[in-house]
Amino acid sequence: MAVNSHWSQEKIRFTLIAVSGLVAGWIIGHIWLGLAATFIGYSAWILFQARQVDRWLQKGAKRGSAPDTFGVIGHIEQLIFRRKQSDKARKQRLKKIVGWYNRSASALPDGTVVTDRNHEIVWANDAAQRYLGIRGTRDAGQRIDNLVRNPMFQDYIRINSGDAEELEIKSPVNNRITLSIRRVSYAENLYLFTARDISQRVQLRETRQAFVANASHELKTPLTVVSGYLEMLGDDKSLPEHTQRQIRMAETHARRMTDIVTDLLTLSRLENQELEQSQLTELNVANLLDGTVAELSTPETNFLLDVDSGIWLIGSETEIKSVCTNLCQNAAQHNEAGTQIKVCWEGTADGGAVLSVEDNGRGIDPQHVNHITERFYRVDGESGGTGLGLSIVKHIVKRHQGSLTIDSTPGVGTRFSIIFPAEVILERGVGNTAERAAMSL
Repeated sequence: MAVNSHWSQEKIRFTLIAVSGLVAGWIIGHIWLGLAATFIGYSAWILFQARQVDRWLQKGAKRGSAPDTFGVIGHIEQLIFRRKQSDKARKQRLKKIVGWYNRSASALPDGTVVTDRNHEIVWANDAAQRYLGIRGTRDAGQRIDNLVRNPMFQDYIRINSGDAEELEIKSPVNNRITLSIRRVSYAENLYLFTARDISQRVQLRETRQAFVANASHELKTPLTVVSGYLEMLGDDKSLPEHTQRQIRMAETHARRMTDIVTDLLTLSRLENQELEQSQLTELNVANLLDGTVAELSTPETNFLLDVDSGIWLIGSETEIKSVCTNLCQNAAQHNEAGTQIKVCWEGTADGGAVLSVEDNGRGIDPQHVNHITERFYRVDGESGGTGLGLSIVKHIVKRHQGSLTIDSTPGVGTRFSIIFPAEVILERGVGNTAERAAMSL
């Protein structure tokens, strides 16, 4: 309605000016000259008002310095001022929201740093200074890896192009603090780094590992003695039949307990000792798999081998043998007799290799798949084994730079795949060396 009112007034003004021009032209005897002079004056007046509005805009369009204008130009001036006031109110609201967000983010207990695609710091909260030594106002524009000069952290952001898994490092500010670093991509070309203090969690984990290692070590000798005496008693044929059955049952449980202690000691060693170069050798994985299948083969098992004998692996023979045994034994133990178990060892397009053990058995329900590599995890309360085999496999694979994936469909089967990178693979006839692979481990 306001717009129509302004245009109506402008039409009336235009009509009056036209009439005035006709009257002036009639008086001087030149109608067209009168019209032209009148409209030229009207145009000059509009241009003058437009110039006044332009100067007002250039000076910031402050309310107190607004020029006196009329007609359409005056209406345009009012619209500009209203829009500016609306934008100002919106900016104030946005500023308040941003302020709330910054105060909230600054109050987070975890160190938080925002970087651009080049990992140059855009923003950081107060905790980032406490854990990483990064101060947002001072360090904005600097690369985060120039401030956190930890080789593991620098490899973390260099090698992983997407959202990476968490990384544990010591705080560059306080060596007694262990941090869990995580990077997440968000918005457009922005990364969010979080640093969480996990010192207590690490301490509990180390305490647990030390307890398990010490307890397992202390249990091993008594169990050996008990097993020895049980074996001697089992050889005594003079004992009654029911006593011999009890002794055999005790022997079975003693052996299982010994296996659990042995596996716990193995896990403790894998977690606390680095893989040394002296342990590395060139392994003919095809031969290891042949031997493993031969050892585990029974009339009830159905193994099918598909291996490439030209692909060798640089690693620990004892550990890789354990991986082969655990995966094959796991497939045979947790499926019905006669289930086909296919064991493959083959190369990949990028120069790596894949070790896979696949069966067409009963499969694993989805809710169990992500947990079966945890210690003592049981699927539906099943018995047998120590419950530590897949945990051992996971640690050995990690020590050899590999990755373990598990694909399973209930009623169809399960496939365990271990992907080894090209750095630890040796093809006979190609100039790879054990020493080169050892440097990367």
